[in-house]
Amino acid sequence: MIDRYSTVPVYLQLEQYLNGLIAAGTLRPGDALPSEHELCQQFTISRMTARKAVDYLVRQGKVERRRGQGTFVIQAKKDVLVSLPLDRHLSSSEVTCGLNVPVSNRLICLLQQQASADIAEKLRIVPGSNVWFMKRLRLVGDVPFVFEQSWMITELFADLQENDLNKSKYAYISRKGFSVENSEKEIRAELPSHEVRDMLGLKRDEPVLHATSLATLSGGKIFEFSDIYYNQQHYRFTLTASRA
Repeated sequence: MIDRYSTVPVYLQLEQYLNGLIAAGTLRPGDALPSEHELCQQFTISRMTARKAVDYLVRQGKVERRRGQGTFVIQAKKDVLVSLPLDRHLSSSEVTCGLNVPVSNRLICLLQQQASADIAEKLRIVPGSNVWFMKRLRLVGDVPFVFEQSWMITELFADLQENDLNKSKYAYISRKGFSVENSEKEIRAELPSHEVRDMLGLKRDEPVLHATSLATLSGGKIFEFSDIYYNQQHYRFTLTASRA
């Protein structure tokens, strides 16, 4: 069960073994895992190794610790999974269309500020120009899926209001007579800041998918720069690639 000559760390081997017992139904929801002391004796490992293996199961949502009682297998949650195609520019409303769960936006803040040199360079405007700065949380049901902070050129959207952002931002842009053409995204996995972690309800060492996005209107005018943080538990990214 534990191969001490394997390149796979011992704690991961133990986690895989326990995961196998859960998947096979040997350990069912409500059953207690062996205590760390019992795992140490059974596999001749350190307490730290046993705790690290169980921590992985906790982060996966397979087990939970109950103070003074032990660690127990829990019923697997049926999470909503959103498919986000990387080769298309879709709004959140379009991405979540078809889910039998209510989708909502929660505006955290909206204010005007002067563009820093960095933001001005991205938006191709003069530093110090007025821009809208906003933070929004997008939820499917009561689950936070995306936390976004964006900078939009004020000159184009001078009458933007909070109510517009609690609904569909792109619907507002369309009412202004503009058409969003595309966006350029760069996506990477990273450990979240305290703010992002709190907004998305992530654990301390749980990674987040961070995208930076430049959105362009028809005609090639860049109008928005965004930092977008995806709750990786609920997203899968797809891409249709052709072979020349």
